Amino acid sequence: MTTAVPPAPSRGGQREHILDVALALMAEKGASGTSMRALAGACELNVAAIYHYFPSKEALLRAVIEERRYDAQLAHLPVPDLRMAPAERLVALVLAMWEGAEQEAPIWRLLLSEAIHGDPTARDVGDELRRTIEEVLGEALVRVVPEITAAPGLAARTVAGTLFALMVESTLVEGEALDALARRRADDVAALLLPAP
Repeated sequence: MTTAVPPAPSRGGQREHILDVALALMAEKGASGTSMRALAGACELNVAAIYHYFPSKEALLRAVIEERRYDAQLAHLPVPDLRMAPAERLVALVLAMWEGAEQEAPIWRLLLSEAIHGDPTARDVGDELRRTIEEVLGEALVRVVPEITAAPGLAARTVAGTLFALMVESTLVEGEALDALARRRADDVAALLLPAP
């Protein structure tokens, strides 16, 4: 099976192109199965050019994930209509976050796979990402659904845990079944975190 290598971007430059190609290769073969030499070949560069930008495979893996700027993406979450009922707002927020996560599936699948296989860089970056998600969620939930009676940290961990569970479940179901499952999980979180009317 051959990986389709993304074309060189019209904006950005060589470093960004290397990161795009690295993501495609790592998503197919894993970080441990992607050599710097193979990456150089896929980028049509010499190995020295790869090492110029990334001194090690660990630095490359970290850059592949960190360059996605999830902290900035999370800071611009879509805000549901505040006139909606609290449960509807919470469900809309969870589903919007899940939609964003689905668009980034190659990154988090790579991250999860490498972390499960014991890669320390993937674990460190994954844990940083987890903490960022929980922090942003804590702030967003207070602003978007102030009716939640649980402590902001507890509510954020509950929603984040639901999203992480969906990441794993998305490897088992797909299509309409996954959409229905995501909706069910969002409804479950709303029922758990909001007092019954």
